[in-house]
Amino acid sequence: MTKIYLLILTFISFLNIENDKEILNKTIVKLNSLKTIEYELVTHDYVKDYNINKIDSAYCYFDFTSKDKIIGAKYQIISKLGEQVFNGKQKFTSIPKKELVLYSENATKSEIISSKFLSPSIFEIRKILPELVIDSSAFITKIKDSTINNIECYQFKILMTQKSIGMGGELKKFDTNKIDSLNYHLFISKKTYLPIQFGTILHNNGGYQMSTFNNLKEVTTKNISVWDYNNMPKEYMKISYSDYFMGMRTKNKDKIGLNASDWKLPMVQGDSIKLSELKNNLVLLEFWFPYCKGCIQAVPELNEIQDKYKTKGLLTFGIEFTKKSENILIDYIEKQKIKFPTLYMGNDVAKEYGIYAAPTFVLIDKNGKIIYNSASLNKEQLIKKIENNL
Repeated sequence: MTKIYLLILTFISFLNIENDKEILNKTIVKLNSLKTIEYELVTHDYVKDYNINKIDSAYCYFDFTSKDKIIGAKYQIISKLGEQVFNGKQKFTSIPKKELVLYSENATKSEIISSKFLSPSIFEIRKILPELVIDSSAFITKIKDSTINNIECYQFKILMTQKSIGMGGELKKFDTNKIDSLNYHLFISKKTYLPIQFGTILHNNGGYQMSTFNNLKEVTTKNISVWDYNNMPKEYMKISYSDYFMGMRTKNKDKIGLNASDWKLPMVQGDSIKLSELKNNLVLLEFWFPYCKGCIQAVPELNEIQDKYKTKGLLTFGIEFTKKSENILIDYIEKQKIKFPTLYMGNDVAKEYGIYAAPTFVLIDKNGKIIYNSASLNKEQLIKKIENNL
């Protein structure tokens, strides 16, 4: 009798496994059948350790009939910051506050997938889900059903042990020495089999990064005018991304030889620092913010520069220019092993110095003049400048 009972349980479990796969396969089929989709996106980033609790929203539209060979879709994304459009060839962005349109005539993949509202998105899930269900490093488990905005949903936990979902829906290997796994959750409508919510649950109840797809609709194609940046408001200046950022770099280079504007900033776990009190020293500033990839990569290089030249008259400071709280930064600095002092609340200083990207490096000579300004780390060039001015 016991054996029969166990066999029944095994059979029921087998049926459940098949049903789980069937749900995912129905979602894959549904997503692949879409020609167009529009929805209202709400993203919620909550990271307890860094006191982050941010909600953003955007209107998203995707056209999967696009014949481009880069991402296989056109899109229009509208948020409070402006509009982002990829028409299969050109990528353009409107910035209403500046009455500006930036465009790229032959957009690269990195330009196309750079929007924060693409990750995650219906576009991304459509691309990645077929790969996840066959990837041996992804363990997909159906867990307790849930209700999202009055929509009954299946819930799947996706445990990734070797790879993460990168921008644009690419599976990328992660450093298992730093993290052992990533935990994603996918909520699928029981009625339509479309994704309703998708995101990451952080370890140890540390928070989550979740995107919710509201009012999903399969719509007809957009008016052709949407795909042409020349139809943006006539009063908006239209300039290519490359020309715009070249102009910004030129603007920064124009500051070379000028006196560095004075400032006073608080130091993480230290006293405030005033630039004018550092005269007779060569001062290296790195403008950065947490999780900036280039900033993280620069840490060991700057630690090395700091160790080598600090006894010869070089003072190195990091200036964090997006956050305001010291508590947010203490743990991050320790985890990234940043050895040089970090100043914070540097947003106004960054604006004064024309900083538009991170990491940006500014070198100020012993007389208080800017002698070097670079929006990326060129170690050899920077060291040469340091050695010539000590």
